[in-house]
Amino acid sequence: MMEGIREFRENLSNQPTETINVTEEQLLPYKQLFMKVAGNAVRGGFVVDDSNRQIVSALFLYFLGLPGPLDFRKGLWLEGPVGTGKSTLMIVFAAFMQYLERGFKVYICSDVTNEYSLTGNLDLYLSNRYGIIKGPAEMCFDELGREPVPAGYYGNKMNVLQHILHIRYNYWRTQGVRTFVTTNMDAERVGQFYGLYIRDRRKEMFNVVPLLGASRR
Repeated sequence: MMEGIREFRENLSNQPTETINVTEEQLLPYKQLFMKVAGNAVRGGFVVDDSNRQIVSALFLYFLGLPGPLDFRKGLWLEGPVGTGKSTLMIVFAAFMQYLERGFKVYICSDVTNEYSLTGNLDLYLSNRYGIIKGPAEMCFDELGREPVPAGYYGNKMNVLQHILHIRYNYWRTQGVRTFVTTNMDAERVGQFYGLYIRDRRKEMFNVVPLLGASRR
């Protein structure tokens, strides 16, 4: 299966985006792999049902770089109430993309700020000079808005995620490096926590995807 998927992906990469036309038969190996990976990625398994089928389908096309409702040149901003499956979706697709050798990592925002408080170092989330690719990498920041603000390192106080999003906006503009975010915050609270600069660039830099409905927990 993996060899067929790899060949299919190489063929797609040679086509202009606007001319890509993929059949259900061609997508079937991807869908089978996705469901297998998703089932193992989260505790209790992963279920696609009427409440999440539309967003799962949209993200599936987005991460494969195929035409769909989301602009795959932008990042993702998943927002909505607690329990609507935002974190789960990103964990599942991170695992799926690792199988396709285009993986990204999911970092909990509270852990990121705690790391800054302990080390004062944010290189991993920014220039990534010491990472495998030696440059800015795609990644997801999970539970934005639940981290301590500001965080301190030897008396230096910083709104860590505000700083990271500000810098990564420039990486996106100049290098096309995407950022993925999950949050319970609406636009107004984003402005309150991270400033008007971040709020105003939210729709420019991201596909803003609301996840509503009943809790899936």
